[in-house]
Amino acid sequence: MKLKLVRYFFFVGLLGIASLTMAQSRLISRFPVGEELTYSVWFNFMKVGHSIMTIKAIESIDGFPVYHIESITETGAVFDKIYRVNDRVNSWIDLNGLFSRRYEKRLREGKYRKDYRAHFDYNEKKAYTSRDTLAISGKVHDALSVIYCMRAEYLFPGRIIRLNNFDNDKFRLFNVVVREVESLKVPAGKFQCFVLEPYAEEGKLFKNQNKMTIYLSADELRLPIMIDNEASFGRMIFKLEKRTLRQK
Repeated sequence: MKLKLVRYFFFVGLLGIASLTMAQSRLISRFPVGEELTYSVWFNFMKVGHSIMTIKAIESIDGFPVYHIESITETGAVFDKIYRVNDRVNSWIDLNGLFSRRYEKRLREGKYRKDYRAHFDYNEKKAYTSRDTLAISGKVHDALSVIYCMRAEYLFPGRIIRLNNFDNDKFRLFNVVVREVESLKVPAGKFQCFVLEPYAEEGKLFKNQNKMTIYLSADELRLPIMIDNEASFGRMIFKLEKRTLRQK
């Protein structure tokens, strides 16, 4: 009897490992290391620069496999003379749950300067940031992890997904609602897209931002085709130019 139980639990364990491995394989095939998404950046209908979002590597944090994703946004030579932007954001996203385990940003926008980092230790239930140590409960997301989390979700019009955002030592619960499927043309081509709108349960989702709309391709890749940010000072739009798979 004991031998049968041992065999049973061993078999169940193997199934669990196999299921986890298959899930990881599906994610890695959808988000391959070396995927590089290049965007043109528009401010109030004027092209001002470019942004590149790259899956740099699969690394390890606290013993867990993570995607290391980097986003670089820069203004072009002409707009540099008016208001230069050179932003770098890095996120280390849990390979299985697609939540944030580490987040860093280096913002250079005109005269504005900001450097910030956060390490989320879910075993200790603590967020260690460049400013403080804070208690956390449940999984949290940063500006990049929420995009990749949405890319992996099963989407349909009317679905609402609840997430917890963390930035600048502040937590904010928010929902992402799938509004509709819409045809959209960008420099990379014409796509059928799910239209996603994140919104905070209380107040604005991000400082100075009135509304954000994310357009994800309605195919198996779930590419972020366009990101539209409406703020008090104007409108910033990221349009997909191309998707490139770099050699590892």
